[in-house]
Amino acid sequence: MENVPTSTDPNEVTVLRRGTTPNGETPSGRRAVLAVDVGATKLAVGLVTSSGQALREMRSPNPGNAPAALESLVSMSAALLDRDPEVAGNLAGIGIACGGPLDIANGLVLSPPNLPDWDKVPLTQLFNELFGLPTYLDNDATAGALASYYWDNPGKVENLVYVTVSSGIGSGVILGGAPIGDRNGNGAELGHIPLIYDGRSCTCGLRGCAEAYVSGLSISRRFNEQSRMLLPEVPQSVMQEHETLTSAEIAARASRGEPRALAHWLESMSMLRRLLRAALDLYGPELLVVGGGVTEAPRELLAPALDIQTDGPLLSYLDRNAPEVRSTGFGRDSGVISAGAVAWRRLAGHPPSMAN
Repeated sequence: MENVPTSTDPNEVTVLRRGTTPNGETPSGRRAVLAVDVGATKLAVGLVTSSGQALREMRSPNPGNAPAALESLVSMSAALLDRDPEVAGNLAGIGIACGGPLDIANGLVLSPPNLPDWDKVPLTQLFNELFGLPTYLDNDATAGALASYYWDNPGKVENLVYVTVSSGIGSGVILGGAPIGDRNGNGAELGHIPLIYDGRSCTCGLRGCAEAYVSGLSISRRFNEQSRMLLPEVPQSVMQEHETLTSAEIAARASRGEPRALAHWLESMSMLRRLLRAALDLYGPELLVVGGGVTEAPRELLAPALDIQTDGPLLSYLDRNAPEVRSTGFGRDSGVISAGAVAWRRLAGHPPSMAN
């Protein structure tokens, strides 16, 4: 890949290189890692403690091409650390969460469907060389599952599924306290379970996948396509407004009771419900957590997807141990906290806060 930044202003990163201790403990006792969340539409960096607290966060839109996105991630990281010299001088490491496919062993991003020009991007090498810290990469949904297991798991369950519904759909599965998948973090791709035979084209190359219907981009795309089909009946000014609606804007309109938006949203949540039921049937987890940008919608709009217990009986073995199904407790910090879990898992084997 061309035009990947290989250096940055030394004045921006000197704060990272001084006084680093093996365990990243600051004089005040705070321990933190730099957490980097790479999304198709949003980039975010943050400082995350070993107890899953996001101390600081910066975010920006993904500019749409890998070189510019990498430059944004590096500059945000340096700016973030300049604001907190005490933590910055004692970072334990760096965790990066990104959609797959990945080559985790070599720290490479391998052209994910929603980041097609990220071809063999050496993410861990880039951050390691710039900041002089151990750097770890994992699938963003696996990262979300790890964060949920470590820090959003009051029942201390050993088996959970995490589904992220954002630009795409990803999933991470923890069974017996360990994530499943191949050595590169690939697998458990619930987003590419077909919901409709020979349905809409998906970015993965198949048809009818859940991601083609209920990801944030797909919710927006399908609504806008339907709006264009109404062109003969809808004034042009209204048509232009509808054509640019994001999933968040559709959710806002649905929350206000706008009929078309509400009907479309409920249809999307019905399909998401089917996907979540499939996850329960496949893995039989004790806890299913749903995160991602779409879950920032009001709770009443998510209920049709999350209130699975009311949708008739589950399989008998699940009925006896009814799983909890809920949205993430991390809110808008979910992405960076998940990336933080990637680093803490590798640095400590488990976050120190779980050892007690």
